Amino acid sequence: MDLFLSTFENKLDRKGRLSVPARYRAVFERNGTPLYLYKSLTQSCLEGCGTERISQIVDAIDEMDVLSEDTLTLQTMLSSAQEMKLDNEGRVMLSDDFIDYAGLSDSALFVGIGRSFQIWDPEQWRPLEQDARNNAKNGKMPKLTLTRSTNRGDV
Repeated sequence: MDLFLSTFENKLDRKGRLSVPARYRAVFERNGTPLYLYKSLTQSCLEGCGTERISQIVDAIDEMDVLSEDTLTLQTMLSSAQEMKLDNEGRVMLSDDFIDYAGLSDSALFVGIGRSFQIWDPEQWRPLEQDARNNAKNGKMPKLTLTRSTNRGDV
């Protein structure tokens, strides 16, 4: 299973072009899948993933009550999703809507969060990251149960 890890800061040019980190691009190239970006439901950032993650979200919606608020919430997230085309230099063209939503200006921070990643304005991300680290230092750690992954091909 491919994961999006680490943090990378890249410049956003005047035309809205943003270079996707090589490690992230490699995941899409290896899997032969497109990159999708959408507006986060809970944060002022963009979220990115591949077809597998989008399919998981669609499958979850299909299992829900079609008239529920939860369904509408997830459908709202998908309604902002865009398949992004990488140019020859590994850049995507962000729409003005995406740039405004995430509050991006001169640069963007790619934050790997496992099966997906987020794109933040660096100045908005840094206080959130510091708060999370402070919470952990002060004993406010989330309960984490580590289990053996079944997707690694182990016997």
